[in-house]
Amino acid sequence: MKCFDVVQKVLDATYEAVPNKGGTRDSSIAKAIASTRKQYRQKLMTEGGPDFDNPATRFGYVFTYVPAHAHWLYELISGCDEAKAILDAGKARITCIGGGPGSDVVGVLKYLDENDAKCKLFIEIIDGCEAWKTTWSDLAYELDWDEALHTDYVIHNVSDESTWSSPSKISKADIITLSFFVSEIYHLDEAASYLTNMLGSAKDGAIVLVNDNRTEDVYNLMDKVAATCGYKILQSDMGIRKIYDSGESTAALKKYSDTVGGTPRLTGDMFLRIYQKAG
Repeated sequence: MKCFDVVQKVLDATYEAVPNKGGTRDSSIAKAIASTRKQYRQKLMTEGGPDFDNPATRFGYVFTYVPAHAHWLYELISGCDEAKAILDAGKARITCIGGGPGSDVVGVLKYLDENDAKCKLFIEIIDGCEAWKTTWSDLAYELDWDEALHTDYVIHNVSDESTWSSPSKISKADIITLSFFVSEIYHLDEAASYLTNMLGSAKDGAIVLVNDNRTEDVYNLMDKVAATCGYKILQSDMGIRKIYDSGESTAALKKYSDTVGGTPRLTGDMFLRIYQKAG
């Protein structure tokens, strides 16, 4: 299973959800892609990411960012013996904080498929945008996934502490993922408290996998929260990342590249962390 192929199926299933009044669907997606890129380049650290309530923005984000982000999460798992041991054991609970876009789920499924690992997955997706739920609710059906895949979607608004108590199973999670999420919430006054609240609730031995933009303020925040919550660093790295998998091809998304313009992300200047909660 390749990330670009999965994303193609998701885009095919959600394309019609983007309004096409006056034949403007493709142009609205193109505008959303351009606007999202500008937001990330110029305002991410002060305002956060784009407004994902817009279906054109969600579609454009999946097209542009999810294939690479999913592959890099797959690489994190592949390079972590502790995470592999959990998945190879046959049953795992995973909590994806900020996982609405689906990169985390696709990355996990790629690891299982590429390694012919049989694992019952209980995945909790925590995000502030309820609309993402419709994008990924039928993922198992679209993929014709043979193994058990149970997903639960929990709404947390980082800037509204009253939502943090929404039922979450993070205390039972074997693996916790944060894929390009910390930089999205960094501008919020509540960011550190939210991360501390969530990671502090995890059980001893839980593995935390983090991919994000290589920004000193972001990885310093992540390291500080992890230390406060009693985690040790298993792996730490930063630099330019690419997709080193000859089977991953942007050709799977060519029909959308041709109609909405632009190309999916293929490289990133990033940091990674793998933590484990001591105990």
